Amino acid sequence: MNPIPVHLPPHLQHLKGEELYAAVKQEYRVQAIAFILRQTDYTEEVANEKLDALNDPMKVIQEYLGESKAPASPVCTSKNKMKYGEIRKFMDAGARQYNRQKEMNEQRRKYQEYIEQQRSKEQEPANP
Repeated sequence: MNPIPVHLPPHLQHLKGEELYAAVKQEYRVQAIAFILRQTDYTEEVANEKLDALNDPMKVIQEYLGESKAPASPVCTSKNKMKYGEIRKFMDAGARQYNRQKEMNEQRRKYQEYIEQQRSKEQEPANP
């Protein structure tokens, strides 16, 4: 059985076993630090600390950008759930619109009553 060919950089080709593993790990860390420095305004020391704490360059970048860890929204797993979800959204929007319109009509009615009361008060002193 032939080993899977791996393309190593020239400065790592002469290494074998544990030395190769350690060198590849160190090369990965150097590349990760360089990536973090390009994407943020961290110093090399801060980038090293963050990478030690989070163990993933992408997590360091996400923390720098302030991205939340919560998923945006749950994904529906079936077409039936998607259909009922859309129906629910439609019905909720219709109910909100109805309640808003009802509230506006009630405010309009109260305002009209107030105007009528003001007009009647203005007319009372003029009649006697």
